[in-house]
Amino acid sequence: MQNEKKLVTFSLAVILLAAGLTTFPTSSHACKCVKEKSVEKELESSKAVFSGKVIDIKNKNNKRKILFEVEDTWKDVSQTEIILEDEWSSCSIDFFKGESYLVYAYEFQGQLTTNICDRTKELSSAGEDFVTLGKGSAPTEEVDLQKQLQSPVVRYIYIWIPLVSLMIVSIIFIRKRSGN
Repeated sequence: MQNEKKLVTFSLAVILLAAGLTTFPTSSHACKCVKEKSVEKELESSKAVFSGKVIDIKNKNNKRKILFEVEDTWKDVSQTEIILEDEWSSCSIDFFKGESYLVYAYEFQGQLTTNICDRTKELSSAGEDFVTLGKGSAPTEEVDLQKQLQSPVVRYIYIWIPLVSLMIVSIIFIRKRSGN
């Protein structure tokens, strides 16, 4: 009899939980793209257009930073590396380390980003775009942005550990000298 009461109570709790989860749905947003723009229109509306290889991807709290080695540029990219940032969503492009892409990027909240509604695609699928874009130019400014992918805490650790170590060694050295 006791086990039957526990089973009924447990079953009732599961039913109420399931009803609660379906009664109060959370909001979600599906990615909805309008008709794809032509290469000319996408070039015009983009902040930056370049081709490049993904050399690193950092994910933190549903946000990504994708580091590209820029191969060719058509608009507003002069550096040899560039970082795109986004929040993971149904509109995000699945970038893969080591793969090359033609990227049409726009600025959002001060950062360059792209999504599946833009013409961004793997380089192997961008033939039509290259016919219109023509030959790109090589980036002219050599940069290394790998450190920008690290969190500020990690960057500060690289700075503070050597400084603190140097201070400790200096204090020990000064004390030994003044003690002799």
